[in-house]
Amino acid sequence: MRSANFATPFKPRTEAPMKLPHRSTTEEAREAKRLLLLHAAITVFSQKGFHETKMQDIADEAGVGKGTLYEYFETKEDLFFAVYESWIYEYEMDMERQAAAHLDPVSKASALIDTTVAFYEKHASHAAILLEFWAHAIRSQNHKFLDRIRQMKARLAELGGKVTEELIRLKLFVDVDVESFTRLELAMSDGVFLQWILDGQSYSLRDAYKFRQSLIGAGLMTNTLRKGVSPKTARRLKQGFLRKASSTHEKKSKSS
Repeated sequence: MRSANFATPFKPRTEAPMKLPHRSTTEEAREAKRLLLLHAAITVFSQKGFHETKMQDIADEAGVGKGTLYEYFETKEDLFFAVYESWIYEYEMDMERQAAAHLDPVSKASALIDTTVAFYEKHASHAAILLEFWAHAIRSQNHKFLDRIRQMKARLAELGGKVTEELIRLKLFVDVDVESFTRLELAMSDGVFLQWILDGQSYSLRDAYKFRQSLIGAGLMTNTLRKGVSPKTARRLKQGFLRKASSTHEKKSKSS
């Protein structure tokens, strides 16, 4: 093996250091304008709904001419899709980060649930847009809407499936058809959110999700896992999430 030749004199670099690529001022300004238009669209879509909204309404809300709006989005449907895409992309990235940050399946499952709750709570005031997007995806002849939802659901099912498989492998969950379980869990997740909206957000969404997980755990946990969390799960199942929220609401009312 050749040894390093320390006798060779050190020659400092004379060329300029490599610069990291950065976005031009024009690109940054264009992206800022695009975000402005998206925020305006969210406001108007929430107030009027997709079908009643006109591009002029969004342009007025953003304080720009309608021509400017069309420079960024060719149609109202493209703009509607862009709103949903911006939300879902952020959600998917958060889920990916949480899945990578937690190694054991129990904490990973909790982190993924917390991320889902945080997403729904963040966009609760614009829930109508989420629900209308799902409906539009079913009605529209433009398949990219339904394809995007299916793509997102498939990725979430993949993340949830890996967690479930690991819980089964560690003998913390009983053996179960993973694909069927993950699909059902996704449906339950959407259902909890929808019911929360219909109930006027009158209770804690996080508590509702924890209650759901306790129900799932009560049926799938093996004795190994049940021994460790059984008292906590039993207490949560007995308390539910509605009564706790009601008492909290009463305390706030009395204090005010």
